[in-house]
Amino acid sequence: MDERASRAAEALGNGGRALVTRLEHLGDVILTLPVLDALRERFPRAELDYLCRPPSSDLLTGDPRVDRVFVVESGRGLRDGFSLVRRLRRRRYAVTIDLYANPRSAWLTWLAAAPVRIGGNRRGRRRLYTHPVDVPPEVRSAMDFHLRHLEPLGVRVVARKPVWTPSPDEVGEARAFLSSRGMVMTGADGPLVGVHPGGKWEVKRWPVRRFAELIEMLQRERRARVVVLTGPGEASHSRQLAASTGDGPLYLPELPIRRVGAILSVLDGMVVSDGGIMHLSVAVGTPTVGIFGSAMPDIWFPYENFGPFLPALIEIDCRPCHRHLCPYGHTNCLNRLSADMVLSRLDDAIRRGRLQTESR
Repeated sequence: MDERASRAAEALGNGGRALVTRLEHLGDVILTLPVLDALRERFPRAELDYLCRPPSSDLLTGDPRVDRVFVVESGRGLRDGFSLVRRLRRRRYAVTIDLYANPRSAWLTWLAAAPVRIGGNRRGRRRLYTHPVDVPPEVRSAMDFHLRHLEPLGVRVVARKPVWTPSPDEVGEARAFLSSRGMVMTGADGPLVGVHPGGKWEVKRWPVRRFAELIEMLQRERRARVVVLTGPGEASHSRQLAASTGDGPLYLPELPIRRVGAILSVLDGMVVSDGGIMHLSVAVGTPTVGIFGSAMPDIWFPYENFGPFLPALIEIDCRPCHRHLCPYGHTNCLNRLSADMVLSRLDDAIRRGRLQTESR
């Protein structure tokens, strides 16, 4: 650790301030939560702020690990941008840690004027950081990638699962909400299972017909009560699914992200395509099956060693391509993943969750 970083670490140890930023997206922000845990453990007196966009900002507001949340709103003008920079500079940070390193986050990090600025060693943006970080290519997990940004401060920790905990009131409201809609949790019925048929890109969305097959099997073979969640702008996927499944599942409208997190926390299991809700389900501790198409679970689902969390995928010659659209037009990485395979993974995840609960 060089002298400048050493002074910053000393300042944090004495109650100084740090700013952490990962502007985009919900799942990516959740993957940075172990960074907050590590900073809290190493510098318990420090004030930790976070800079991000909605809905991540809503999720972090009120989090005991975070003292202040600063929000970058889309479509705001220069006046709002200058106002944000002034507010950041008034905090007089000892260090800023940019876990995104895109042009906007790099400039905001620089403009916050901390004496120590940590960020990715990417193109010309590295010149905006005092401590650009080179993460070795063999570091695969996104959580490990983020934690490497703490090394300039002398903080070296092993990866841990991201954790987000709804308040007792939020959990109580989630239980009451589901019970009022017929999802009574008596223990006499089968498991309460959530599914989320949405996804930002085609290569992340398991086909609606496959979700319909899974729901039919859950209801017929597992006597499961099924809750279908709807993400922002994804109502069409839920409508398509409802047209195939009838009145059995409970279809929820788009809900505030904290309410979604609380609902996830009371489920017995969750099946969800690769995306933000998948990471939130893991963060609240619900047995989760994450469905993967073009991406790699060892990067974006590094959770198998931390609990009842399993990826569902098939091996196919063209994966991983990491594209947002299938370059061949068939999306077979998802189309060929059967409902039987996903149900088997869900059974395993729920079983592991019960064993974990019984061993406590």
